[in-house]
Amino acid sequence: MSLTYLLWNGLEMNLDYYQCPTEPKPSEIRRELWGAYFCWTGLILILLYLICFIAIASHELMKTPAYKAMFVLGIFYLLSILIGSVVTGILGFAGVSYCDFPRLIFILGAIGYGSWMACCITSLNLAVIRICDFCELRIHKLFEGSRIYVSLFFCCSYGFYGIFLTKPLLFSSAYMSWFFDPGLGKNPALYINFAQIFNNFSMAIGTVTLNGYLAYLFIKKPGSNSNEFSKYKINVLLQAFLFCIFHFICALMYTYMQYISAPEVLILVTQVTWQ
Repeated sequence: MSLTYLLWNGLEMNLDYYQCPTEPKPSEIRRELWGAYFCWTGLILILLYLICFIAIASHELMKTPAYKAMFVLGIFYLLSILIGSVVTGILGFAGVSYCDFPRLIFILGAIGYGSWMACCITSLNLAVIRICDFCELRIHKLFEGSRIYVSLFFCCSYGFYGIFLTKPLLFSSAYMSWFFDPGLGKNPALYINFAQIFNNFSMAIGTVTLNGYLAYLFIKKPGSNSNEFSKYKINVLLQAFLFCIFHFICALMYTYMQYISAPEVLILVTQVTWQ
């Protein structure tokens, strides 16, 4: 069942997959400390991203393919942080899970997961553009002029596919995280999301490979031995390393915890990396 199914059927859930029990359920665990953490850090991150987003949009380099890709990436990152941090914090603080507000959480989970997929493909697209800027590769022509909009349209379409045509993530306050399986006691195989498995493994491999190669090109750049450039090089390499490690952990661990029982601390760490 996808968001498209929900909208097409007048917001009626598919009871074969997502029917909540009729008997009273035990109260969910309220995660007030973690809820406050995710909510407030999410709001701070959104504020910082908005500042960067405005700076990118108003910069003269907005004409370049890299800045256009960063602009699109910023839109999906804001959506991703909104769901992965702010909404997660509010739901966890209140002790709310899927069966409390099934339609709302279904819709929010679909948006959150689709925005993550869009962030993945757009960040890989941006890495390819940056490599082309360094190497003068022939494929750079694919991003010149109006052709950049073709690749960005593909990135957006990929994200909308995640939102509307795949199984959504559903929040569990017991684990302070999002899962495809709503925990209703049905066969877990019903909730396997093959798009997530493909996307996350591709993201893990792609982000390390592309950003690692970009870092290698940066190190080998002529004139990189000067002291001033060395400091700049360290900053860029550190940013690339942090970007890779957080995306790598989030992509693999989020896939792992969907299908294999994981300790609570690992689930929380994985949720933090989504930020």
